[in-house]
Amino acid sequence: MSLARKELGRQDWGLMQCGCGKSAQHLVQLLESAIDGNPGALRSLDGHVFVQSILMESAPAACSVLMAMFADGINPAQMEEAAWAVLWFAAGEEDGDSVDSGYYWRCFAKIRDGLWMVYRELLKKHDSVTRGYLDDILEIVEWDASRLAYYRGLV
Repeated sequence: MSLARKELGRQDWGLMQCGCGKSAQHLVQLLESAIDGNPGALRSLDGHVFVQSILMESAPAACSVLMAMFADGINPAQMEEAAWAVLWFAAGEEDGDSVDSGYYWRCFAKIRDGLWMVYRELLKKHDSVTRGYLDDILEIVEWDASRLAYYRGLV
């Protein structure tokens, strides 16, 4: 059973606006491709789920799918791309015109909920780029500076 596929199916993508101006329904195929482990699929979120650093309406739903992918276990070859995408959610911004949207805080909460999965990946033998992304995610979402310092010391 794939938690990511269940989370993908739980969302009503057709009701969400995509960053490209269309319905977010087309993101289902893109995210299915990512769940299947296809390289480049998660980088394709750029321009759809986030545009530059601005999070779009579909960002919290896509972030939820991505964190479910972390729970399922991500193919090591895809981990750099997955960490890159989660960092975009963690470091994203709200559009000044949609201050009440809460997209950033909804993504932040989803990442915080999966904090231990990010730590788990940080402790694995990933390349320096992937470790850098994971460390940056933790720098943003971790509230316990001493815990972060401790785990950094283990890497």
